[in-house]
Amino acid sequence: MYRIPDTLSEDIARLGTLVKDFRQGKVESVQFKAFRVPMGVYEQRKDDVYMVRVRATGGVIYPEQLSSLMDIALKHHSDLLHITTRQEIQIQNLRLEEIESVLNDLKAIGLSAKGGGGNTVRNILVSEESGIGDEVFDATPYAMTLTTKLIAEPDSYLLPRKMKIAFSSDDKQTDYAAVNDLGFVAAIQDGTKGFRVYAGGGGGSNPSVGWLLFDFIPSGELYAVAEALKKMFSEHGNRKNKHKARLRYIFYRLGEEETLRLIKEYYEAARKNTPVYVREKYEEEILPVSYAAPKNLEVDGGYDTWRRRYVFAQRQYGFSSVLAPVVWGNIRLDDARLTEAVKKLLKFVSQFGKHTLRFTTRQNIRLRNIPSIALPELYLLLKEVIEDIHAPLVANNIVTCTGADTCRLGVALSKGLATAIRKELLKSSLDLERLSTTRIHISGCPNSCGQQHWADIGFSGKALRNDRIYPGYQVYLAARRSDAPRLADPVGSISARDVPRFTVQLLEAFLNVQTAYPDLTAWLETDGKEYALKLLSEYEAVPPFADDKNYYFDWGAETVFSIIGRGAAECSAGLFDMIDLDQNNINAARKAIETETDAPKINRLLYDVVFSSSRMLLVTRGAEPKTTADVFAMFIANFIQTGLVADKYRKLVETAKNDEQTDFAAHREEIYALADEVTELYHNMDDSLQFKSEKIPEAPKQKTEKRFKDLRGVLCPMNFVQTKIILASMKFGEELEIWLDDGQPIANVPGSVRGEGHEILEEIRMGEHWKVHIRKQ
Repeated sequence: MYRIPDTLSEDIARLGTLVKDFRQGKVESVQFKAFRVPMGVYEQRKDDVYMVRVRATGGVIYPEQLSSLMDIALKHHSDLLHITTRQEIQIQNLRLEEIESVLNDLKAIGLSAKGGGGNTVRNILVSEESGIGDEVFDATPYAMTLTTKLIAEPDSYLLPRKMKIAFSSDDKQTDYAAVNDLGFVAAIQDGTKGFRVYAGGGGGSNPSVGWLLFDFIPSGELYAVAEALKKMFSEHGNRKNKHKARLRYIFYRLGEEETLRLIKEYYEAARKNTPVYVREKYEEEILPVSYAAPKNLEVDGGYDTWRRRYVFAQRQYGFSSVLAPVVWGNIRLDDARLTEAVKKLLKFVSQFGKHTLRFTTRQNIRLRNIPSIALPELYLLLKEVIEDIHAPLVANNIVTCTGADTCRLGVALSKGLATAIRKELLKSSLDLERLSTTRIHISGCPNSCGQQHWADIGFSGKALRNDRIYPGYQVYLAARRSDAPRLADPVGSISARDVPRFTVQLLEAFLNVQTAYPDLTAWLETDGKEYALKLLSEYEAVPPFADDKNYYFDWGAETVFSIIGRGAAECSAGLFDMIDLDQNNINAARKAIETETDAPKINRLLYDVVFSSSRMLLVTRGAEPKTTADVFAMFIANFIQTGLVADKYRKLVETAKNDEQTDFAAHREEIYALADEVTELYHNMDDSLQFKSEKIPEAPKQKTEKRFKDLRGVLCPMNFVQTKIILASMKFGEELEIWLDDGQPIANVPGSVRGEGHEILEEIRMGEHWKVHIRKQ
């Protein structure tokens, strides 16, 4: 088990103080959130309801700890525990005032939530069969000691974005090591234990399999690699735009060769001052067990089916591992009978040692080191806990995030869809036994909490539309998790209502030709992909609302589908995308000039640099130029006349405004200097779109406390920018009313404002537009 950092008690106490100050209005929401989230405390979809995400390296948790954790949750009125796809466990539905006590209670049993969220080193994954299956060596001890080291270091909580790490014990199966920011695959070279190392993998937007960083490093250099990646990421990651802040974006920005060179430079430096990794004592407790089955113990006819589907022989003779499916990763605490049955199960397995339980990346529990002679009694205990314990693996192994049920970013009800797919599979005539290794993963939004990019068949929630919006999913096919990893391909979209039928039809087609292919992935990469595309085309037509209302209700929903209050707000991202576009244009033009020999082309490229430099930051002032001349005029008015950019560039900009055929080659150094000054200005911009030494204008005196802005007809992201500028001039607690058009504006602006930490008091439809009432936080 990892060791809790010495500072944890102090951190918990500080959080408790911040909770009180926040409730009393002494601390702003943004400041409170900045400390709360890295402590693993998230607000759920329902306002003022929180969850705590508990770290469990490699899914390791002792049976006694899980039993105590259930007691802690019940003590603090939680009704639900949730196993995540990062092998952690969440205590959900908590009141804010109970968080400090929860964290202290967790600390008392050797567990911590610190680093469970925010821009931190997150929970480290380990192959669930590590230590009991066919492998190069058990990677668990390495993950544990790395966790202990990293969570004690302050800079592990100050990164540009989250940093995810994973270990694989099998050199033929990269698995999650290939799709994390840093991945280690166990390897032995010349008798020395070590790792193949990947960097820059990840899901979410613009996903990528990791780049091979080292074919082999000895295990003693494990710390050095982790420290090098962390420091390089901290110093080169994008801190302006969280949507482009993950480690992989450095690869996208600098290119593979330069990024790998840079990482290795940090690695060589880290080797000189980072302690050599030394394995701490960590041994699986597989001890001689004196177990005697209860007399007259009888199992029913389903025992053999269960044993065939869910029991696996370990490499340790006489012991077995058992997969205990936890549907959607949820352990309910609102049923006293069920709770007692789970605690009885945990007490039973604890007699076989501490190392008898792990959470899996598929949100289940794998029981380990179970004497095979104890399986009949274990089966009877599991029957009291698990419904449909005999169901085929493919039906009990569907992965889903929490989706729009509880997550503030959720677009679709992913758990509802998972339930519908499961029912469709079980009622079908398919031979599900032949699909036991099939991975079906669902995310409720384009983020990758459900790991749809790492599935045989994956889905991510989205809003689709004909004459009105309806719930839908992006479809992904054929991830390869072997030593030649690749992400699933996005192949098209489909309505949520049609997903279960589509899934069954796709699997039916595979079973008809299964003997001709080594596995499902091989088929989906070839003929199966063509079949899937044809099948998707057949589902393109969605009936009008008047003909079939079911298409406009999400699975499990009681109201018509809407994206209001759902999904990641895109206005803030759009703002930085507009800036990045000009920044990239400047860089591309300057790079092209280095090798260009044609004078007219060079002249045009230099003009483009002046134009992009002038336009780049206009969006931060809410300026909307309609013509090229407007760009230069607005730049002069908003940046040169205000003193943000030196007046010495005025003549150059006016020249570009009046005559783009001017010989700009004679002004190359001045043009580059202008571009550099604008870029530096951007780097000094704060979260309120204000620049260094720029004074935020005070709000004009008004007769009423509430301010007003009509943003109808203003498109994203300019409507958000104008809202942001007004809020920057307001004081804490003041209120602003804005009017927005239906569609993207109302779908995105409130979410972007909320993401800035402000409070949305109400959203009211006013005929063809919306009234949004905001309180400055």
